Amino acid sequence: MIALSILLLLLVSPATPAAGRVFPTAFSDYAESMVEDASLRGSSWSILFYSLANDSVIYEYDADRLLTPASITKLFTSAAALDALGPDYQFTTVCFRDGPLSEDGILHGNLVVQAGGDPTPEVKWSKYHRAPALRAWADSLRDSGLRAVTGNLVLRVWPYRLESAASGWEIGDINAGFAPPTDGFGFNNNVCHLGVFPGGVVGAPARYVLDPVYAPVSVRSDVVTVDTVSMPWIEMWSVPHDTTIVLTGEIPLHDDGEYLWIPMQDPARYFGHALRHALIMRGITVYGNIIVERSLSGVPIGEPLTELHSAPLPSVLSLMNKDSDNYISEYVLAALGLAVTGSAERRHGLKALERFVGRCGISSKSLHLEDGCGLSRRNAVNARSVVGLLRAMHHHPVAEVFRSTLSVSGIDGTLSYRLSTKNTARRVRAKTGSMTYVSGLAGYAETASGDTVAFAVLCNNFSCSLSRVRWAEDSIIERFLETYP
Repeated sequence: MIALSILLLLLVSPATPAAGRVFPTAFSDYAESMVEDASLRGSSWSILFYSLANDSVIYEYDADRLLTPASITKLFTSAAALDALGPDYQFTTVCFRDGPLSEDGILHGNLVVQAGGDPTPEVKWSKYHRAPALRAWADSLRDSGLRAVTGNLVLRVWPYRLESAASGWEIGDINAGFAPPTDGFGFNNNVCHLGVFPGGVVGAPARYVLDPVYAPVSVRSDVVTVDTVSMPWIEMWSVPHDTTIVLTGEIPLHDDGEYLWIPMQDPARYFGHALRHALIMRGITVYGNIIVERSLSGVPIGEPLTELHSAPLPSVLSLMNKDSDNYISEYVLAALGLAVTGSAERRHGLKALERFVGRCGISSKSLHLEDGCGLSRRNAVNARSVVGLLRAMHHHPVAEVFRSTLSVSGIDGTLSYRLSTKNTARRVRAKTGSMTYVSGLAGYAETASGDTVAFAVLCNNFSCSLSRVRWAEDSIIERFLETYP
């Protein structure tokens, strides 16, 4: 994608949006009354509205203040990925055989799967794990004549690596279904479903059920059944790269069950079990074991049998941005690093991202990122750097593709029920960001006169409810669209 990068250099000026204020005082007063409201006292804001038609700042409020962006980070990850990989890019996982395939369909050797960094087989948390992509792959192998494998199912992870929490993630994130470990394989967002149910009598150990049953995790449970007057409480703990989880707590005798999402600490093995299950469902038996190889092997992979392709990159980024999917973001960051630096490690993905934002004219002093998804508390951006990115992408050859990956106000994604009034619905395409004491919204707004405005409204360190902050953010944008000519 060198041509795109060169064209970006030609189209985007080397400076981020400069300081200034030209918006009517009425809106300025309104915006500042919102952020300085008593319920938001002590909070930190960084705001910028920028006219892309006139290439000028419309309104700003403390636009250089560095704040934690949360999932607004995904704007940077998706923009850099589109620039480096292009909209036609697909994640490709390849299946090989390392032995002869007899006429009766018996593979005398191993079935080897080379990782392609694809996060999308069975995306989002499916209750029944239909795995249509893996079953289609199994159908393809069966159509090629395969009926049984005498050896092992080998998962080759290299050049990807197993990575868990990034610097600055909260300790609780390692136990959360929204922040699972990643490597070159991905299945069902790298989580499984765990149901905890009461035993038959008070004092009995609780029962638990894994879904899918083949999830490579062992459970050590100290949860006990208690009388019905008690409220259930269950705590779950896991350690990175350890497949054992520990449950403690109590569950009432007649409770309907409590449900947890469990992050898989060995994504490649999870993928292997899912693929083996799909093969069995299609009448293909693997007699050996599931073997995960994480380092570069000197043994030739063998003869290719079939390939599993993801949807094109824009579809993957739409899942990532509209639903604010942390899991997909880290895989996209790895693909970015591999394409630009030759390494799929998170730190190399971040280096590639830094190079891209530098070409967008964004000062290194106005941005620092530790991950691709936004969970890190050490991430820091300001409204000027976010709008600088949006401005650069507005002039990029894939501008419309980038915009299409963002949520549409009042229609889909994390904006399904936000900015949904008659005056704002469908007029905003943006990325939300939120975690404890952090909220933000950034993207594009279409004005009545046809101008496209890039905006960023970031808030940190509030003591009121998140809904109150979101109401303030939405009110500022609504008033802007009502009053801007």
